Amino acid sequence: MVNPASEPTSLLNRTLGAIPLSANQTRFCVWSPTSESVCVILEVDPAGDVKRSVPLNKCQDGFFVAEVDGVGVGHLYWYRFDEGPSLPDPASRFQPQGVHGPSMVVDSKSYSWNDNHWRGVARENLIIYELHVGAFTDEGTFAAAQQRLDELVDLGITAIELMPVADSAGRWNWGYDGVCLFAPNRNLGEPDDLRRLVDAAHDKGLAVVLDVVYNHLGPEGNYLGQTGPYLSPHHTTVWGSAPNFDDPVHGPQLRRFFIANAIHWFDEYHFDALRIDAIHCMRDDTEPHVVAELSEAVDQWRRLTERAACLIAESNVYDPEMIAPLENGGVGFDAQWCDDFLHSVFAVVRPGERLSHRAYQSGTDLDQTLTIGYVYEGTLRGERGRQPPSRPRVDPAPLVYSIQHHDCIGNHPLGKRLHQLTSRETQRAAATLLILSPAIPMLFMGEEFACEQPFQFFVDFNDERLRHAVVEGRKREYPQHDWSAGTLPVHPSAFFGSKIGSAEDGDQTMRRWYKSLIKLRKQWHETGLLHNDHYSAKSDPRTGLFVMRYANAKSTAIVAVRITAETDDDSPCPLKCRGHLILDSRDAASQLDALLPNHARIYFNGGNA
Repeated sequence: MVNPASEPTSLLNRTLGAIPLSANQTRFCVWSPTSESVCVILEVDPAGDVKRSVPLNKCQDGFFVAEVDGVGVGHLYWYRFDEGPSLPDPASRFQPQGVHGPSMVVDSKSYSWNDNHWRGVARENLIIYELHVGAFTDEGTFAAAQQRLDELVDLGITAIELMPVADSAGRWNWGYDGVCLFAPNRNLGEPDDLRRLVDAAHDKGLAVVLDVVYNHLGPEGNYLGQTGPYLSPHHTTVWGSAPNFDDPVHGPQLRRFFIANAIHWFDEYHFDALRIDAIHCMRDDTEPHVVAELSEAVDQWRRLTERAACLIAESNVYDPEMIAPLENGGVGFDAQWCDDFLHSVFAVVRPGERLSHRAYQSGTDLDQTLTIGYVYEGTLRGERGRQPPSRPRVDPAPLVYSIQHHDCIGNHPLGKRLHQLTSRETQRAAATLLILSPAIPMLFMGEEFACEQPFQFFVDFNDERLRHAVVEGRKREYPQHDWSAGTLPVHPSAFFGSKIGSAEDGDQTMRRWYKSLIKLRKQWHETGLLHNDHYSAKSDPRTGLFVMRYANAKSTAIVAVRITAETDDDSPCPLKCRGHLILDSRDAASQLDALLPNHARIYFNGGNA
């Protein structure tokens, strides 16, 4: 009999849950240290009318395990803890009837992978495309998303990032209310459908990133607290219950459960990277922080399997500890979101309007971000605050920049996109700074063709009290917005109205501009020009002029962008740039030795471009 307590954390996912051992035998393993007894309740017929109860054996450190004959792939089951109600498996691999229903035995090893040749995408080559599987296509499934991969390859994308897919209550959800952390959302397809999507992406040269949430669990269908000490009695978040990472007795094994979940996405689904949501909200008062333990376990798994496994933190601000190596006292992550770029751009084009709790200054903060890489700094446990522009420049290679993503669009009351709040010329200018910066650029689905559909916040809770709480909670969390208009997040139209539609129906001029910028970025990378060592920036916030310059022994490139608020002032800004003009976001202005508002030009001298 397996002993889960002695399993390495990097392999614990292969023990937790219902693991088929043969066509007619399944091993069940669950962690519940506060229970005296645990039974697996097997549904013998599809209607669930006849049930079979099998007690599990209590093992070391609160694990319960049994190998049960007569159970194979496709069987439905529940757990009963002591004399309590029948509950889903905390490590369920699939919930075909939803988060309130029984779990299903799934064979995670039977899928025949075709990606043995795959070695991932190097960090310096990442161009990420964030998407919500349910809104990315009309069908809203893993299978349908697979059919749009060629479109992204043609654009020049090298990685797709899926918003969370862990199962949550209702028919649709952004994904951040997940409660069955090991089970792909049944509304999007079956587990093998997700594997086919990842496999197909790898075949086309695309890495796949998955957004995972470990700072809280969703409010509906969250049965973890009834199965063991999974939820903290001390820590909470504005979004829901917090995991019990720092419990003095049960914390160590609880941490292993969540780390096993992270590794399971690498191990059983071949994801290339995980983006850890709101990592600074993962409350843990012990040493080392659970995030550092996660990083160490993933590194062990990476060395054991010789497969790609990267970690990206949604830290929102620059965190020097997050990307410092473990051996140097850091957390050892590969990259981190740095929203300073997005909010600094927005502060220029929409001065006085905020998408963040942090305040950003128009013009000067974008200058600071381009010059030193960031504006705000903070760590997992340290204070977060504005840093002076005189700070030394950091290498932005591990930083993920964007000009819009799910939060900044979806947390707007009307779900409006950047070009709808400003103009298409503004978006083209902002995209130029984004894609040709030394940081990792990330696009949000539909951005490249100026999608006219909003991306709104949507949930589908059954509990009327929760539905009301969601509406009121968003008003409290983002008091700077006017919430008197727009679609309620609990209304079906919030979901169906967020589907992005076809790229062919979008703005082809915008798409060609994005495609040209991405092509140029790749060329400059291949020649070694696009590198922090060759980079400098100079801005004139007064006129809205922002210039990035790359220069090495062979070539010089100048990216000149004038980005301003929407005004009636259309006067040109004088510009003196040496080199050949190779890209102009406004072809009609190409003969002017000047930049108009919301206008971008790229000049080049030297080798190929």
